[in-house]
Amino acid sequence: MEKRKLNFEASYSNISKYIDSLYDGFVPNVYGRVRTTDHINVIPDVKYTKVIPTVSESEGTFVTADSCSSFSNGATTSVTGVTLTAVYLKKEESFCLNELEQYYFGQYMKRGSDQENLPFEQAFLENKMNVIAKRLDTMYWQGDSNVGLTGEIAAAITAGAVSLTASSIGTGATAFGISTAVNNGIISTLDLMVDRLDASLLDEEDLVLFVGRDVFDRYTRSIRNLNFYHASPDEIRNGVTPLFGKNNIKLVATAGLNGTYKALLHKGSWIFWGTDLAPTDEPIKGEYSMYYDKYLLRYKVKIATGIAFGSKAVAINL
Repeated sequence: MEKRKLNFEASYSNISKYIDSLYDGFVPNVYGRVRTTDHINVIPDVKYTKVIPTVSESEGTFVTADSCSSFSNGATTSVTGVTLTAVYLKKEESFCLNELEQYYFGQYMKRGSDQENLPFEQAFLENKMNVIAKRLDTMYWQGDSNVGLTGEIAAAITAGAVSLTASSIGTGATAFGISTAVNNGIISTLDLMVDRLDASLLDEEDLVLFVGRDVFDRYTRSIRNLNFYHASPDEIRNGVTPLFGKNNIKLVATAGLNGTYKALLHKGSWIFWGTDLAPTDEPIKGEYSMYYDKYLLRYKVKIATGIAFGSKAVAINL
């Protein structure tokens, strides 16, 4: 058996060099790990506030052409301005090499680990990115009163979204539970969301239904339990699957809704995540402090939530 190299080679100077090389790409790398951003509109360069004009098409109305008539007001589109206001966030932490060494051997020296052969500095910062990405996704959907951020679910309901309550779909556990029947559990709950969707959106091609990964798994297992073997498992890829019987709606599992009885159905192009992908302030900064004998790490990011034509969305917030 080949002997494995178990030398821990990280140093404060090596970490500093890697952070400096990662400087410009830190924020984009973080957002690239959030599944939500693959299915909505990410708006870059939101320094503080930015207005996004969004157009909604309505049905055209015809008049008789048998006789001459003058032009009348009959615009078939409406424009709304969605204001994105960024919240400036930072995270600070300190660690020493002894802590890093324990972390390294416990986390990355497992045989067969994907990170087994990566330089420690890269593996360590990638882990940080994953943690930050999940936290930002949670804040995006659920909000955080401590930093003054309104979550997207709350923003949709405030904008007039159809809000399904426990009285209309049952208690949380029943509404999102696994069942072999179509008249209760997760299948009927998602069907009810589709039934309450604005009729003008039913044919749209960018409809997205966001749920937590736990709810997503219950839905796919419920389909399996119904013996729908013609629903190919190949359609379930990386937490995304077409909604059975409604292929123009994507069901997306997002970490930001894990463990909650929350969901949102809307056009992905009308859901906005504001950020600053080219920040003027440093997105990540690290340095060794002789005073503390520790390495100090700070990372910053901006985030904003927004939704257009929220009255046409359907939300669950149990």
